Amino acid sequence: MSGNGSAGMQNANSKENLLQQADGLRDIARRSRRLADKLTMESDRRRLQRHAEELEGNASGLEQQAVTARTGMYGSPK
Repeated sequence: MSGNGSAGMQNANSKENLLQQADGLRDIARRSRRLADKLTMESDRRRLQRHAEELEGNASGLEQQAVTARTGMYGSPK
């Protein structure tokens, strides 16, 4: 681990990180939909499907942010 704690924070909004987060949200949304299909109560099924839609929307937002985000580490190349 490096002594520069701010380097990790700078990478939090990197293109790669944002896309990785979006992929994770889409994975959870897929799992939520599969689980929703197995639920017997319609109200629970609808709630879980809405949750999956929200996750997809959040993933889309992260992907939009990634379009303008920088790739990799911030700073000037050497």
